Amino acid sequence: MFDGRQQIVNSKILVIDDEQIIIDVITAHLNVAGFWNVVGISDSIDAVQRMKQENPDLVLLDISMPDVSGNYLIQIARADPNLNSVPLIVVTASDSEDIHRRALELGADEVLTKPLQPGVLVKRVEHALSRKLESDVSSLNQRQERCRPVNEKYNELRGLGGRII
Repeated sequence: MFDGRQQIVNSKILVIDDEQIIIDVITAHLNVAGFWNVVGISDSIDAVQRMKQENPDLVLLDISMPDVSGNYLIQIARADPNLNSVPLIVVTASDSEDIHRRALELGADEVLTKPLQPGVLVKRVEHALSRKLESDVSSLNQRQERCRPVNEKYNELRGLGGRII
């Protein structure tokens, strides 16, 4: 039986922020909610490669980081075929509408403002992962449907048992 809730809490969440304390706080909030597969990255330069290596189900990232901005990371993720469907939630100390709008225009799914409210963070993460899971299941069903005629023909031919007609 398929357990969507279990699939959601087992998702890999990548937290990218230049302040380790923020990573620790976000990780703690997620752990309390049952999310244990959380990876933190505090080096924004390393984040580009690690996003690709980790194969996350969701990324939480800061916008204002030294070296590599969160906006650049959003652009990298949206241009990468393996990351373009991964939900990106921006976590920023800025309450500027322009900064929020720019992140959304670049492809962020959502923007949360620090300090984070644990309940809001968890609900937004659960919602984003739920949408991703629905999308993944839908894509899988579509692929299976496209393969159905080929599979039926294969099974038909296999049923001949090697006999030549």
